[in-house]
Amino acid sequence: MAGMAIRATLCVVCLAVEISGAVSRRETVEPPTVQETTIAETAPQSVEQTTESVTSDYSRGFRHYRVNGILPPCEWQWYLYAKLVDRGLEWFYPVAVAQIYQESNWNQWADNGRDRGLCQQKAVYWESRAAQAGIPGADIWSPYAQIHVYVWMMASYLQAAGGDVGRALSIYYLGIDGWSDTYVGWVIKWLDYLEVVP
Repeated sequence: MAGMAIRATLCVVCLAVEISGAVSRRETVEPPTVQETTIAETAPQSVEQTTESVTSDYSRGFRHYRVNGILPPCEWQWYLYAKLVDRGLEWFYPVAVAQIYQESNWNQWADNGRDRGLCQQKAVYWESRAAQAGIPGADIWSPYAQIHVYVWMMASYLQAAGGDVGRALSIYYLGIDGWSDTYVGWVIKWLDYLEVVP
């Protein structure tokens, strides 16, 4: 049900941009700064620590998804859900699962020469983004560090976009002044391919 509401919101946003004739351009910028209290989090030291805390604290609303036939590790999805819950963004979880699929097919080793890892973070900005997100020195190849920074960025972008999901997705993909009907459309498409794993 939540996925349908998010898709409807994104479709309305896409239509509004299409009607207004907005032009997209590719620009890379740092995420807007958020209050220090919202980014002072630490990444887990181990998978065991992550699964234990998520199971005990967040299991009520958690769903393990398969996306387009790919079954991402449950521990990574638990961590994603926990980080979103910590920021009051649990409603964004299905979109995040679909977006990470769009970024890397949930492949922690994805590398296109410029963007790396599970959430396809730009290598040139990784060090500063990880530090701003509260995990200085984090490994760009760590799926937990990628998720941590991704959630910090998306929380910032959702705030900057006034809660407009399509706009926040475009900021992640193109930067603060960009809009991509194609990128937003692919994330919406993958929402239809989410399948709850029992």
